[in-house]
Amino acid sequence: MTLLATIFDLDETLVDSAGTWNQVIGAVAARHDYRWTPADWVAMRGTSTRSAYLAERCQGLTPERASSECVDGMVDAISRGAFGMMPGAAELVALAAELGPVGLVSASPRRYVRAAASASGLRRHVEAIVTGDDVAHGKPAPDPYLLAARKLGLEPENCLVIEDSASGIRSARAAGMTVLAIPNATTARDTEVLRLAACTASDARIAAKEICRLWVDIYALSR
Repeated sequence: MTLLATIFDLDETLVDSAGTWNQVIGAVAARHDYRWTPADWVAMRGTSTRSAYLAERCQGLTPERASSECVDGMVDAISRGAFGMMPGAAELVALAAELGPVGLVSASPRRYVRAAASASGLRRHVEAIVTGDDVAHGKPAPDPYLLAARKLGLEPENCLVIEDSASGIRSARAAGMTVLAIPNATTARDTEVLRLAACTASDARIAAKEICRLWVDIYALSR
């Protein structure tokens, strides 16, 4: 097995968007007479089902409308510079691009993903993008990462995935990929999920050291 490409998750892995997503979804919920709670955020974090989750709790709100209203809020937040890259993330992506092709896989809607990738400068490094709109079964199913590998023209075993969420880690492993986890606060407490990762890093700066080690170690094992 040889690593030939790196595929990144977006939210909380590369962009510091969690707080803004929580605020935007809470505002949409409030407009539809639902009180958004921290428990709600934990329940839908990192999944591709957030619109359905919100619609189930807001009377008269469809998943499509929920998605549209949330994306409107997030795109507006991007235009105002409400959030930026995670510390060290820009350098991590640039390093990965020196090693091989880079992909981006997100459970979020396409319009938001493309806006966030453009605003953060990620588009100049990324060769393949997969969003929640591109697959019938999102994370934790393997479909998003399998599609990214196909877009990059590579086998799944040749891809290293960098993820923060439990659903994303499960998705990548189910696709047969190597995972470097930068766990968010919830994932950091999930020892079962973290055992699926080849290694973990506390942030993108530490991950930059680990990505080099993984490429070297896996290359050595393949010889």
